[in-house]
Amino acid sequence: MKARCFFLFIFFVFLCAAARHRLAYAQSVPDGLYQTPHVLYVGDRGSLVYPLDIFATLPDGELVFPDGLPRTDDIVIHKVDLDRRGRRVIIEFQAFRTGVVPLPAIQLSGGTELKGLRVSIASILDSEKGSMTLSPSAGLLSAPGTFWIITAFSVLLVLVISAIVLLWVKGSALFAGVRGALRTFLLLHWINTRLFRLEKRLALGQITEKDTLSALSGDLRVFLSRFWKRPCYAVSAEEFLYFELPKPGAAGTSAGAGTVQLLSVLSAFFKRCDEVRFASNTVTREVVRSVCAEAKSIVNGRELTESSPASARRQPHHRH
Repeated sequence: MKARCFFLFIFFVFLCAAARHRLAYAQSVPDGLYQTPHVLYVGDRGSLVYPLDIFATLPDGELVFPDGLPRTDDIVIHKVDLDRRGRRVIIEFQAFRTGVVPLPAIQLSGGTELKGLRVSIASILDSEKGSMTLSPSAGLLSAPGTFWIITAFSVLLVLVISAIVLLWVKGSALFAGVRGALRTFLLLHWINTRLFRLEKRLALGQITEKDTLSALSGDLRVFLSRFWKRPCYAVSAEEFLYFELPKPGAAGTSAGAGTVQLLSVLSAFFKRCDEVRFASNTVTREVVRSVCAEAKSIVNGRELTESSPASARRQPHHRH
């Protein structure tokens, strides 16, 4: 009797030792298996906790995957590891379809294998109402910021229409004024640039004093011809006293009292240029600079600006 008990004890010890060198439940799913988080949606990353049997163990050292971590079209295994006590296998995964998704078999070192595992993936659809399709798209006005976009577009549309009507009614006069102001600005810029270059060439000795006065007289006549839209190329100094300029309210008529002073100044200026230019004695550089300064004063003066045709049209006409 004692011998039988001894042999039974030896057999039981060998049976337990053999069980410790294989993975229990390697071919079936053990109790206590759970996933975290409990509710997992498509694309979320979760974990499956696989508890080991009390008599089971894994080979010492790090887990070795001979064929690498498996993956399918429905699920990807990112990591397989043991907890700190070595009693649970933690499988990190990511599923890409809803429902009960089976995990592929995971081959571990030592010939052990985890298979038959499944995870439950929830759907964002409202399954309680029996709806398996997405809800219809929301209305346009429910989108954030749509009200302000529509309001801004409406205000912009009203402004554009108002601008078109204004240009239709008063566009001719408005554009004429803009074109006139731009034309005056460009002409003044041109003559001032010419005067500056003449003075610079004179200072560098690239042109003589008499040639400077000749170029100055010619450039100023060209400027006045373009400014008044009347030929001034061959007008003498004396003829400027009787030159016809537009007067307020009647462009094309003879000059009024407001332009007499301007014409007198121009006549005196061109007369001085001719006297200095054709004088027999030598012309000094200081005299030429004085004439250039006088030309700048004339072209940038208020009297010349007010004598332009555009300025004459803008001024009111008073009937007596």
